[in-house]
Amino acid sequence: MSSLARAQGSPAPAPSSTETDLLSRLLNLARDERSPPCIRVLAKNSHTLSAVDIDTPLLAVPLQGSKRAREKGDWIDIAPGQILLVPHAIAFDIENIPDPQTGFYVAIGIPLEDHVLSAARHLVRNPVLVKDGGGISCIPLAPHVDDLTNWLDALSKGDLARACHSVVGIVLTLYAQGHRTLLYAPAPALSVRIRKMVDTDPTREWSSADIETKLGISGATLRRHLAAESLSLREIISNSRLSHALTLLLTTRLPVKSIAARAGYASISSFVKRFRARYGVEPSAIGGLGGI
Repeated sequence: MSSLARAQGSPAPAPSSTETDLLSRLLNLARDERSPPCIRVLAKNSHTLSAVDIDTPLLAVPLQGSKRAREKGDWIDIAPGQILLVPHAIAFDIENIPDPQTGFYVAIGIPLEDHVLSAARHLVRNPVLVKDGGGISCIPLAPHVDDLTNWLDALSKGDLARACHSVVGIVLTLYAQGHRTLLYAPAPALSVRIRKMVDTDPTREWSSADIETKLGISGATLRRHLAAESLSLREIISNSRLSHALTLLLTTRLPVKSIAARAGYASISSFVKRFRARYGVEPSAIGGLGGI
């Protein structure tokens, strides 16, 4: 088995007792009603989402049920005891499949924030930085059990600095395994910068003048850069609002009507239509979190 990705279609190995204990603790974290420093994804219905934008490198850990992901070509399967590694900003298809016994899909996502990646770069002597060649991949949980356990221990004590240190350890292990694109630090694409800006206030009526002022660029420069990315400003703003709505659907108990409003849509029918066109699924098909 490659250290970079599990071959599509090969069976997932059964988690060891140590991994099972860790998965149980992570599941408790995912069910915590407080706000842990990670992304909790919980759903009752199987759903497939098309071209989901991920703007920050990420580790996605299924805890109940399984995940499938497709950047290009074949699907990659990720089961409990494995991790989906997203090494850079990218858009890809995702399928979340509930556990047949519990009826729920539960996962956590650990963003690899800029300060974590920067710390890892400073700790690697003469790092080999690779710009291309590293897409999404399925990696085993086993090499990261100690760092994830330390991460959980630090979180339980409210020690966010030590928790961050543990995530740096995960990044260093991944780098040593050959995931060199993680430490490459390109300037974020203009579309990514705009999406993050809109995500801070999706209900705002964003205009080109707003964006130009915040970015400190002219309208002509803005249009030229977006043309190079084959995107329009209206499309980016719409996608950012829909991405915000998707996050709320997967991580909260809010009804669809409330989520539409928080994403900047006054009309729920308009929201449902645009969401379906963007992701290929009805918002209601993702399922709420009741009973989890």
